[in-house]
Amino acid sequence: MTAAPDPLAALAISASPGEPYGTVLRQHVGAGLVDHRGEVGLSAIATLAEMVGGSSFYHSQPPGTATVQSRLSLAVPVPVTLGAMVTGRGRVVGSVEGHGTTYAELVDETTGAVVCSATGRAVVVSRATGEIPRRDAVATESEMLGASSPVTLDPALTGREILCGLADGTIAPGPIQNAFGMAVTAVGESDVVVTATPSMAMANQMGTMHGGVVIALMAEVCSLGVELSATAGARYRISDITVGFLRSPALDAGDLTITVEQVKTGRRISSVIATMTDSDGKLLAQAAADGIYFARSLAGSSRP
Repeated sequence: MTAAPDPLAALAISASPGEPYGTVLRQHVGAGLVDHRGEVGLSAIATLAEMVGGSSFYHSQPPGTATVQSRLSLAVPVPVTLGAMVTGRGRVVGSVEGHGTTYAELVDETTGAVVCSATGRAVVVSRATGEIPRRDAVATESEMLGASSPVTLDPALTGREILCGLADGTIAPGPIQNAFGMAVTAVGESDVVVTATPSMAMANQMGTMHGGVVIALMAEVCSLGVELSATAGARYRISDITVGFLRSPALDAGDLTITVEQVKTGRRISSVIATMTDSDGKLLAQAAADGIYFARSLAGSSRP
């Protein structure tokens, strides 16, 4: 992953001109954000969704106050399309004694469709922090937009066969998975194990892994869990996810392990749960997600 000062630069996210960072943010969804299938999933825009709501709460507090989101739920009414410019706006719904509820929407500027809604629980914490900088330009946006799409996968492969290919190296990970340092390490009967290597480009203002990166990682791993039962040629996407942020992952403590397990899989919906642990086995985050299966390519796919 290209070194960057914060997750904004790495994911082609920028502040709208004249707006404070975190209140109105924009993201250009380029080829650098697709997965191994060449599809745009929730993981591509999950960081933006977390940042818009979370930073709205941050800016509602006295300058320099450290805040985090402890729980966040994302829903995808309409899939985001490749090449879309997405605008995120968030607000604090209510705040009492250092606890707040936030709401955010991500909107496709061209179609006006809401591509993600987010409801979060934010909280003031006692940690050292600095002011979040303003950013009106993204140095790596052209790189993210101009990335090469993955090789088209054989439509005869089942989801399990694709995951096994990711694990043994015969199928290459997608740009979004490389951006988050992800690697599939094991494929079981009903679970998938993934490792992720943190980098300084994932840091928040407190020097730990940004919550937006955490939820994007969890969304992408949950997507792999849904893929486990996908039939040959089937398409799918994560439609809903709720993540509990239990501890902030350190950036210098080794690889993270994320395990996703299928809870129930039907013809149209697959429900999965995922856990993130550090190198010592300490639980950092947990997620519950639903995936939707489709017979044809998604509207948000980079494929025809």
